[in-house]
Amino acid sequence: MLSILQNFSDLKDLHKCANDLLHSPQIKQSLIQHQHEISSVGHIADASLEMLDQCGATRDILLMVKDHLHDLQHTVRRAKSDGPDFEAQISAHGLFRKKLKKELAKCLRSIKSSKNNIFTLDLSLIDQSLIIIVHVLREIRSTTILALESLLSLLSMPTTISIVHNQMSIRSKFRRNNCRKFLERCDSMEVRMKNKRLEEVEKAIWKVEIEIHGIVRRLIHTRVLLLNILNC
Repeated sequence: MLSILQNFSDLKDLHKCANDLLHSPQIKQSLIQHQHEISSVGHIADASLEMLDQCGATRDILLMVKDHLHDLQHTVRRAKSDGPDFEAQISAHGLFRKKLKKELAKCLRSIKSSKNNIFTLDLSLIDQSLIIIVHVLREIRSTTILALESLLSLLSMPTTISIVHNQMSIRSKFRRNNCRKFLERCDSMEVRMKNKRLEEVEKAIWKVEIEIHGIVRRLIHTRVLLLNILNC
């Protein structure tokens, strides 16, 4: 998670650098004069739409996980309950994990395909003052892809959600075998531990949601700045 947060921090710096450059009169003038020679800049601007879509898909997955966490916390609080409702909740968690795995795989495929869309540019054909902005825009794209890919790969790994779900499944088997006295002794401590784990995951997701929102806002801002110059 620390490396992912570092990627988000690097993105903030890159966007600030790009925006400062795009406000430079010299860069603006060079972009206007050489825009027909630097189609890659336009391609990178168009690629920002793809990055926005991927950020949106990632945000949808985070929302799905967060909603499931709330359901899971409710189930954990009712962990002493018996009957079909408890069994139904366990089945629902299993279905969620399958759905999440499918959505993660779909989103990762989209991001990995973006990595193959490499924009080439003969830097000798353009004004040297533009080389740095081309480089920064490429870095924004590659760092965004890296951050999203790392986050989705982390969500694909076994997590606290899976651990709690597995523990609940085991508990269900104990119930079916009438091991109630043993379970009653474990209930109080286990519920506290599970709730603590789930709260930690929820806090981490909340932090990531804020970062994704920031990426979207900065992508839009940088894209608007660039297109305003290219459309002059």
